[in-house]
Amino acid sequence: MGLGASAAGDEDELYAPPMPPLAERVGSLRLLRAFRRNTLDAFPRACLHEPAVTLRLPGGGCVVLLCVPEAVRHVLVSAAGDFARLPAGRRVLGPIAGRGLVLAEGEAWRRQRRVLAPAFTPRTVPLMAGHIARATEASIRRLDAAGGAPVDLQAEMQRLSLDIAASSMFSLETGPFEARIRRMVSGYLGGLGRPQVSDFLLPPGWPTPASPRRALFRRRWLRLVGEIIAARRAQGHGEAPRDLFDLLSTAHDEADGLLADEVGTMIVAGHETTASTLFWAATLLARAPAVQDALAAEARALDLGEESAADSLPRLSLARAVVQETLRLYPPAYMIARRALRDGATCGAALPAGATVMIPTWVMHRNPRWWARPGAFDPQRFLRPGTEPDRYVYLPFGAGPRVCIGAPLALAEATLVLARLARDFVVSLDGDRPVMPVATVTVRPDHAPRFRLRRRP
Repeated sequence: MGLGASAAGDEDELYAPPMPPLAERVGSLRLLRAFRRNTLDAFPRACLHEPAVTLRLPGGGCVVLLCVPEAVRHVLVSAAGDFARLPAGRRVLGPIAGRGLVLAEGEAWRRQRRVLAPAFTPRTVPLMAGHIARATEASIRRLDAAGGAPVDLQAEMQRLSLDIAASSMFSLETGPFEARIRRMVSGYLGGLGRPQVSDFLLPPGWPTPASPRRALFRRRWLRLVGEIIAARRAQGHGEAPRDLFDLLSTAHDEADGLLADEVGTMIVAGHETTASTLFWAATLLARAPAVQDALAAEARALDLGEESAADSLPRLSLARAVVQETLRLYPPAYMIARRALRDGATCGAALPAGATVMIPTWVMHRNPRWWARPGAFDPQRFLRPGTEPDRYVYLPFGAGPRVCIGAPLALAEATLVLARLARDFVVSLDGDRPVMPVATVTVRPDHAPRFRLRRRP
């Protein structure tokens, strides 16, 4: 029985989505190999009751999984300077992110974060709301045109999120680029973006079997990003920055390639996480009709049009809770990995220099020590007074200085889109095949299910 299996009694009225079971016994090599297939298969059950689990690597070295909030705070906040991103992460994400914010370290990261910060403050959320509402209206029309026939909602949410990212961050229509971006990003995340054992075991700088193909992908990706930059430059540059592109182009010299890396990073990060969250939320709501109906009632009482979406957003409390619960069950940062730069320790676990340190967000989000009915889809847990989760237990976007810079915007976008979707349609899955999560770089479904969307009366 997996973590998502419904228990008897108090979970009977709540939907519990299917989940891979935690591993009873796991070695370091099994954990590393699982990255190629599905990381969720290899998280050890011991993480539910131990503060740390240490796995020894052949030939020396170790992997340490930290499973309690005190240890999370140590790595991500208190001693954040003692840890860096894994070389494996650079190998896997480098072809897309290059030297962008996601992989930058030290002073380079601080400088890039300062450049981007003005575009990602809470004050920008109301400005984004109009972009979100306008793009969502176009998506609703496309879904309406299906006439109730089965649709690929995952692909539609990717298209919608790309439209929102392009219009809000770069003042662009994605038309000429949308299909190519989705094809390249999806292809990479499902193939070359799957970490391999060699990514972890070979020293930094050494080529892996995937290196030549990743280098080829990077050349193709940079060509596409270059076309996007050229299209945006053709619009000109106002006296004051009007969007994220203006901020980036003012701060970075295009000749050094950093502008392309930042633009490419923002394109991917700006749509992949939100599209995934919306897909999983729709999957959950399709199996929880009572929640779906309540969400529709909330949304129908508000004006979600382009001019009023920003004012309505704070009143979408259930929609926001559905998004938060979806992020608990399917967190974008399902695991946070770091490399120890110097000897240290936390919660009784030694963290020797060079150790791979992993925070299994996926498991922490399902630990009954911190969550009632952890396997159930229960948005009300985020609405009940006095039940706000510990900030180092609930980690959908990470924590500390390197918390996802776009988290507030992603949460607002998903809330508005989901409310509009539920207001207009009854969402159901076309078939009974379980949708299982597969985690490599992100958490994706094991197949592309079809949905049926029926207009609400």
